[in-house]
Amino acid sequence: MKNYGLIKYLNADITNFTSVKGIKRRQKIAGVLKKLLIIATKEKIVVENYPKLEKNEPYIFVATHGFTNDIIASLATIDRNAYLLLGTTDQVEHNSLMNFAWLNGFIYVNRTDDESRKSAVDKMEFVIKHGSSVMLFPEGGFNNTENKLINRPFAGAYLLAKRTGAKVVPIAPFYEYGSDTIYMNYGEPMDLSMYDTKQEAIQVLADVLSTMVWANLENHSTGLTRANLTGDIHMAFMEERRQEYLKSSWTRDVWEEELTVYKDKEHPSPEDVRKSFTNLKLTGLNCKCVAPFLLELERDQKYDFKEYMHHKWMKK
Repeated sequence: MKNYGLIKYLNADITNFTSVKGIKRRQKIAGVLKKLLIIATKEKIVVENYPKLEKNEPYIFVATHGFTNDIIASLATIDRNAYLLLGTTDQVEHNSLMNFAWLNGFIYVNRTDDESRKSAVDKMEFVIKHGSSVMLFPEGGFNNTENKLINRPFAGAYLLAKRTGAKVVPIAPFYEYGSDTIYMNYGEPMDLSMYDTKQEAIQVLADVLSTMVWANLENHSTGLTRANLTGDIHMAFMEERRQEYLKSSWTRDVWEEELTVYKDKEHPSPEDVRKSFTNLKLTGLNCKCVAPFLLELERDQKYDFKEYMHHKWMKK
């Protein structure tokens, strides 16, 4: 069933995605909505750290992204209304829970489209300049990596801080797959506008969020012994991530959009470098150095999470 009342927001521009009256109304109902969100969350939400924020000051809340209910848990525990930057087209179109996002206030962004991302920053600026806060997930999508604390953030938080002077509040939700508790940790407000370049600001934000994620892992993750690591642990990890996605209902194969991550053209990741050599040819002259590299590339392709989701997303 389609959310016909929400579909129009997929193409809304700066003049009709919200209104000043809408912003004020959402500020008034924020307390009631947060209680509803807590009721709607199956897991217990525990707030461990929360900074002292100025009562009537708008902020840019930025959260790490790794599990289905981190959006709800973040919106439920922020002490004020914060418009949500949302880039999940299929969910806006079909998931009835997105009506809560509308009640809260949301800004749609097509993560694969440059113009949509620029427009989203304009819309967030409008919200902040009319007295309300915004919340975004700078990684763009879930962190589905096995060894990165966070994915490299997009620059939206920095661009918005530069335009508005609003401070950035980092958030690191934590949930261990299969548990019944979500831990919420908030950091102190940061002034990203003080940095001259987005590269510097992004690195600072990434460092702060990574430190908070590491603290969560130390405090709340369950330890493993070598005896627990049986079978193909990489494939088991991907299947766990797939099950996390399947907690939401999807109507189609959406993973080209959902698995969007920041691409750094100047400093590509090792994974991107390896993928750029997919057409490398093996010859008698280069076989000693190229053959091991191609074997490593073939192994990595086996664990390509996007391809895994394309192949198995509907299979139980």
